[in-house]
Amino acid sequence: MSVQEAFQRPMTPEEYLAWEEKQPERHEYINGVIRAMSGGSFTHSQINFALSRVVGTHLLSTPCQGFSQTLKVGAHANSIYFYPDVGIFCGEPELGQGDVLLNSVALFEVLSPSTEKYDRYEKFYEYQKIESLQEYFLVHQERPLVEAFRKTAEGGWESLLYSAYVGLEVVFPIQSAGIEVPLSGIYHGVVFAVAEETEA
Repeated sequence: MSVQEAFQRPMTPEEYLAWEEKQPERHEYINGVIRAMSGGSFTHSQINFALSRVVGTHLLSTPCQGFSQTLKVGAHANSIYFYPDVGIFCGEPELGQGDVLLNSVALFEVLSPSTEKYDRYEKFYEYQKIESLQEYFLVHQERPLVEAFRKTAEGGWESLLYSAYVGLEVVFPIQSAGIEVPLSGIYHGVVFAVAEETEA
């Protein structure tokens, strides 16, 4: 099946996994529809690499492991397949068909102008189908800011907890893995286009 044909008709999960394995570019899958993944900016690459490194280092003393954007995650219902920028799972990996990770506990997306709406709304909504997921993080490029969305034990995602962590001196907790990560590590070497405003 050509790329053009794949975009023109719905695909079953089995068709997508078999087709995606042969593609030079990556594509995500939502309820039968595939979406091509766009390339990232230099800053996006900087932050993504640093995020993987810093999170991975802090996980060394835990039973959890991190993974990068080359690994697909999905839900048991087989309706979604995504490539998050960075993710975490704890314990043994639970793998489905096509080496799809089914038991991620935390997922990270580094925001870009072209994908922010998708990551913030549609993708987050679909991520909530992953039963094991506890936390979702949006990492900004234009300033040191990480937004956290956390599922509650009582109400799940319908009563989620929201937190924003701002500033290079701040650390933010990844509660599902029992670690704290400094924003200074995530944004190491990043030159912001607009300097942060300081309070008078």
